[in-house]
Amino acid sequence: MKRRIRAIILMLLLFAGILIPTEYAEAVTGEEYDIVINNGTIMNPSTEHQLEGYNLAIEDGSIVRITKDEIKGKKVIDATGLIVAPGFIDLISYEPNSVGIPLKILDGVTSNLLMHGGTENAEAWYKNWESRGLAVNYGASSFITRMRWPIVGSSIYATMTNESDIEKLIAAARKNIEAGALGISFSFEYVPGIQREEVISLLHLAKEYDVPTFYHLRYSSSEPPNHGPKGIEEVIYYAEETGAAIHIMHINSTGGTFYMDEALQMIEDGVANGLDITTDIYVYDGWATYLSSARFNEGWQERFRITYNDLQIAGTEERLTKESFTKYRAIAGVLAYAHGSMPEEELLMALKSPYVMIGSDTIISGGNDHPRGAGNYARLFGRYVRQQKAITMMEAIKKTSLMPAQRLESVAPAMRRKGRLEVGADADITIFNPETIIDKSTVSQPSLPSEGVEYVIVNGTIVKNLDGLVKNVKPGQPIKSYFVDKSEENQPIPYNIILDATELIGTQDAYQLNDIVYLPITALKPIKKSLRVEANGEIFIDENIKLEVGNGSAYDGEVLMSLSHEPILYKGQVYVSLKALMEVLSLDYDVEAEENNLFLSTTDRTPAVDKDEADTEEKEEQEENKEDIGEDGRPSYFFMIAIAILLLGVAIIPYNRFKNKGK
Repeated sequence: MKRRIRAIILMLLLFAGILIPTEYAEAVTGEEYDIVINNGTIMNPSTEHQLEGYNLAIEDGSIVRITKDEIKGKKVIDATGLIVAPGFIDLISYEPNSVGIPLKILDGVTSNLLMHGGTENAEAWYKNWESRGLAVNYGASSFITRMRWPIVGSSIYATMTNESDIEKLIAAARKNIEAGALGISFSFEYVPGIQREEVISLLHLAKEYDVPTFYHLRYSSSEPPNHGPKGIEEVIYYAEETGAAIHIMHINSTGGTFYMDEALQMIEDGVANGLDITTDIYVYDGWATYLSSARFNEGWQERFRITYNDLQIAGTEERLTKESFTKYRAIAGVLAYAHGSMPEEELLMALKSPYVMIGSDTIISGGNDHPRGAGNYARLFGRYVRQQKAITMMEAIKKTSLMPAQRLESVAPAMRRKGRLEVGADADITIFNPETIIDKSTVSQPSLPSEGVEYVIVNGTIVKNLDGLVKNVKPGQPIKSYFVDKSEENQPIPYNIILDATELIGTQDAYQLNDIVYLPITALKPIKKSLRVEANGEIFIDENIKLEVGNGSAYDGEVLMSLSHEPILYKGQVYVSLKALMEVLSLDYDVEAEENNLFLSTTDRTPAVDKDEADTEEKEEQEENKEDIGEDGRPSYFFMIAIAILLLGVAIIPYNRFKNKGK
């Protein structure tokens, strides 16, 4: 008897599944994802959406859903009151180590990239870190400083003018990029022997391979003629000569110091003239470097407008005198912090530029470090977003995630999936408290961890939670050039929209996801009077139709309608499934899809009925159905329970009759 009853109930549930809309059934039964992040403020810089009351699902290391539906996860993060952002990408960092990487994670960093410096042997470098494993993603550029050594020696003043020597350097750089290196890195101020001939030749290679080039500029002096803007002028010239992409590292300490307005204008003019130029800053008013470096050559006080006493040995309380400066300058590897060497008003000026992103220029290695290696990102959000309101939260997130990813997209396929919170993006996510995030590291204690970063997720694995760093997890992946990274990217499908069988009104890039074709919501622009996509996820079409990202319901005026699929964030836009798009368009057109064409017909399909009579009938029908339909336009629980009871009775009565007859 019990087995038969269970069979009947199972049959009823299966039958009820036919009656309940598919997406509603999924919401009730609940697909279980690897990780679900609930109730946070999801901020996606690629579309500039700020989504409240949404939930995010992660599966197999990728973001698979951003929705208003309740969803289930094997692990659930309650992000109430927290910001859910793409993981921060530290473009201007150094070699990973066991001290620095944990501090990067606590500062919200999910990718540690060596674009200031890098490696002379990419194949060996990547193999080493792949064998050891890291909790964050990692990658490196071709480090020209060291690549010159086998050819002209290690002297920083050695020049390379011999054509055969330059050809050897080009061949080495070519091999390095083909082995995975992400660009070409120069340090002109620290290696002044690097001159025009070799730079131009290397930039032709960069242009050929479409890889970015990175520069610590030649000049950072406050006094002409060899002042900061002259260093910017030099690299802009290289870009004009070769067409290569250039990135100026930490322009607030090298190139723009005391000339930030002029420096930013030079970059803006270069971009306006078709050049590919970006730059970065770290959010401090003092730089730091080794006392033995060329930066402290004769005349440094005048160049940087500082004195001996402005210098502090990082990791200590010691301020320098003339005597101690001389002593430490003779010792390799002693790093000094230059207090007050960069005006904060110039930092604020740079933060507002659309061409400026954020990079730390440091990784903590043990104590004699700049505090930016531990606190750069939390300081941006705590001091300059929350306290000073210098830029918006979205601008800061863009500068720490999307912009660094975009800088490397031409060479690194993986970066096209990072720096975003979209369907299909890598699940590199930083979740922080906007009210408490702040840096704690100082010049005397540069290894103090930041506060306010609550969770960090790398490739779908939690590496930091409310209890702190998660031990023994190493989900970080190598970020390599396209010569090595052959991962396939979802390719667009050209989709035509044709009106009245003759007029081609647009071709859109469609994409297929899980056997479902999606088109951008912008496909509606040529055929609708107005289309407005709001930052909160709402989409208004001709003001009377309302859709919403992550919501399977829509409104036509005051009438609620169900969509086949919820709109999604994808490829920097809002995408709608072809079926859902047809459902929206069918309100005004006859719609038919055939192959890669969407046909619209303006044939009048409205029956000739009296409007008042139709309105009255519609209201009466809505009143009759009110108890059976929920507020979201789907069958109410009471309605479904009533149907289930009815079906159960229909099934059990014949069974009882059969049983009694047998007696």
